[in-house]
Amino acid sequence: MLEVFLNSTRVGAIVREEHTAVISFVLDESYASLRPRPVLGQQFEERREHRVFRQARFPGELPTFFANLLPEGALQAMVQAQFAPDSASATLAIVGEDLPGAVIVRPTTDKVVVPPRARAFDEPGALAPLVDGGLRFSLGGVQLKFSAVESAEQRFTLPFRGMGGRWILKFGSETYPRLPENEFVTMAWAAASGLNVPRHRLIAARDIEGLDERFLALGEHVFAIERYDRVVDGSRVHQEDFAQVRGLPPEMKYTGWSLDGLARFIGDQCGPEDLAEYLRRVLFLLLCCNTDAHLKNWSLIYPDGRTARLSPAYDFVCVRQYLPQELALPLAKEKVLERITWEHIARVEKFLLKYGHDTDLVRTGREFVQRCLDEWTRMRPLAQPEHQKTLDEHFARSPLVRELGTT
Repeated sequence: MLEVFLNSTRVGAIVREEHTAVISFVLDESYASLRPRPVLGQQFEERREHRVFRQARFPGELPTFFANLLPEGALQAMVQAQFAPDSASATLAIVGEDLPGAVIVRPTTDKVVVPPRARAFDEPGALAPLVDGGLRFSLGGVQLKFSAVESAEQRFTLPFRGMGGRWILKFGSETYPRLPENEFVTMAWAAASGLNVPRHRLIAARDIEGLDERFLALGEHVFAIERYDRVVDGSRVHQEDFAQVRGLPPEMKYTGWSLDGLARFIGDQCGPEDLAEYLRRVLFLLLCCNTDAHLKNWSLIYPDGRTARLSPAYDFVCVRQYLPQELALPLAKEKVLERITWEHIARVEKFLLKYGHDTDLVRTGREFVQRCLDEWTRMRPLAQPEHQKTLDEHFARSPLVRELGTT
């Protein structure tokens, strides 16, 4: 069994039924009765009458909120090779001290008593197919990421297990060359364009203390980005990605919402300032060809523990440099970058106005896109030739760029 904390507050436990192998998350009654209570996840707030969340149809699968906390791709393979966990729960126990946000998961031998007549919520299955039957290729699955500590000399050290740092180091990939360089330029461009981006920099892999020499084969540079869910004093700020918000397992991160649907939710939950920031990011991802912006690439953050805000931007990469794919999530029912026009942006503006969000998106969007293009002329020399070529070709075809001067 695993006990679950939100910072120092025990919120519940993850238990496995002996006879069925079904895994459930059981909320502590003491946490559930807090008024107000710190938010663990939007799905738990929406279903306050429930005390048990389980994967009844798929024995052995973690409830979706916790499944989305597991490492993916290359990092998951490394955990498997080093520790050989025999289940998703065992993997969660291994990484449970340094999860995203303020969640901490620890093994315990304590027994959990499910409240009498506790209302249970049977979550959607983790093995559900993609809605459109399509196949996606995600850069995140091949990229190793480690939590790291920065010294006073601004050198990075990979800490021991469970001793997470305030930075994330993202290594290169043998499949996708110069991925850290690509992400650094894209994120620097986003920051220069006025988006809320954490501190970041490009560092030499050889300068990382304690790094296994074998990691040098992944590339000369590593992308380092400061964690917005960690504070200088060591405290944690809670967050949840939008797969968790939606109650979807990680396998379904490309389904269940559109970019305009996300906009409405952010406007409702976080207010006009965060909505405006989100819409700028959508326009930026259309310019920078970040076609892999799925539900796990957008997050809420809870600075005071209760009030949802849009998190700082992360994982902005020019994916088109490597993968000629469509948008991960549709915008105004369109997923092909070169088909998105200012008419689509106008439709998003009209959609949001219908639900009480007056954005003036077309006018402000044109101003923002022009600012991004101006900033790119200054950033372009920092990009690799392949990155430059990809964006040059995209700008020549994009109606958002070609129609910018028209009324």
